[in-house]
Amino acid sequence: MWHSLRLRLIGWYLLLLGSVLLLFSAGTYLAVHKLLLDNFDDVLSQQAQVIAQTIDMTSGTPTLSDDVQLAGHRDSEHFTRLYRADGTLSLDHNGAAEGAPELPDAVSKALHGQKEMTEVRVREGPMRIATFPISQNGQIVGVLQVGVSLEDIGDTLRTLRKVLLTLTPMLLLLASGGGLFLANRALVPIDRITRIAQRINAENLSGRIGTTGLDDEVGRLAHTFDAMLARLDTSFAQQRQFTADASHELRTPLTAIIGQIDVALERPRSSESYRTTLAAVREQAQRLARLAGDLLFLARADAQPATTNIERIDLGGLLTAVVAQVDPLAATRQQTIELTPLPPLIVNGQEDQLIRLLLNLLDNALRYTPNGGQISLDGTCNGASVTIRVSDTGPGIASEQIPRVFDRFYRVDAGRNRVQGGSGLGLAIAQSIAQVHGGRITVESVVGEGSSFVVFLPVDGPLKARHTADKSMLAVRSR
Repeated sequence: MWHSLRLRLIGWYLLLLGSVLLLFSAGTYLAVHKLLLDNFDDVLSQQAQVIAQTIDMTSGTPTLSDDVQLAGHRDSEHFTRLYRADGTLSLDHNGAAEGAPELPDAVSKALHGQKEMTEVRVREGPMRIATFPISQNGQIVGVLQVGVSLEDIGDTLRTLRKVLLTLTPMLLLLASGGGLFLANRALVPIDRITRIAQRINAENLSGRIGTTGLDDEVGRLAHTFDAMLARLDTSFAQQRQFTADASHELRTPLTAIIGQIDVALERPRSSESYRTTLAAVREQAQRLARLAGDLLFLARADAQPATTNIERIDLGGLLTAVVAQVDPLAATRQQTIELTPLPPLIVNGQEDQLIRLLLNLLDNALRYTPNGGQISLDGTCNGASVTIRVSDTGPGIASEQIPRVFDRFYRVDAGRNRVQGGSGLGLAIAQSIAQVHGGRITVESVVGEGSSFVVFLPVDGPLKARHTADKSMLAVRSR
């Protein structure tokens, strides 16, 4: 039963309210008791002062006048006592309050000038006794002791207890209904979120909670849930697109291979014809191998970016070696690669991956730069990071296409890229490598003039990225 959040909320609500009511009732009872007792003491003191004014000391012994004695009403609720200066009892008026002690300690204190309020219990119930010194000409000549029953206060407190004991369960009963109403009101949006979440699956991520109208905890939960669904929807759409693109890219060379083999098997052919067919098949197989390698690299990078085998690398030296590697290909296209003198560009990183990053950027520039065009490279270091710029004189990229150039299998010019053998993964791999090294790649392009790909890499490389990830994990665990 207590697996229901609604019932737990009501239970905690009633427990808290019951505790508050209990404390309130106890506090009210104690406060009323003290207030009544303080008022009673004031009245008792006033009564003692009135009696003290009637005390006769002509005989040297404190006595009450005959009129006062005759007016006194003898009952079990009041008594008046007078003590001499030596502490002996001289008068016990209304002494029917059986069992009322004489309180010698209080009498002794009064003879030393101290007033004393004492509560005692007699056969008829509790009684309040006030003991006061009697002064004459600045000297204490006796003690006045007045006692009054506390039965009226007891009756009042008993009535108060009955009222509190009756009202508390009634209030808890009413509060349980109020708690149920509040819990239902509070959990209705949660139930709505649950129902919508139950209808959402991998094939249907379009459902949304929508705003609740208030910027409260439930509203923020709904907004966060909708944002999560939007991210999941985008991620699943990208995965579906990636799967479709990968299937298409794999199917194209496979179809070409199967078609060429089928043509070769239709009838006997010369060895030269078979050689030509095998060369074409080998070319398509190499394309498949490159594509499979690229997909495997991206899959591994998504699963667990590698931050091992880190070493100090001079990107300037790497860039010079990479340019020398692709220069013959540029020469066949009458393209010029211009490399400006580079300062030391020292970073922490994986040499093989950084070489691949630079090769992919240069390969992209070679593909898009027309014959006779120019590719320029330069690099700088500001102490905390290294910047490498690869610029070409190609057709440029439209501004609406720039945000997608690093998407997997995305091509600015799909037809041209496929003819040239590109798979649309080169820039995605380059960006992935940059991110693993704690950096990024940005694009600056003007249609008709060319494009520039700018690589930003922190000097600390993957060490900084791993340190940041470790701090993030520690922050998550500390919560």
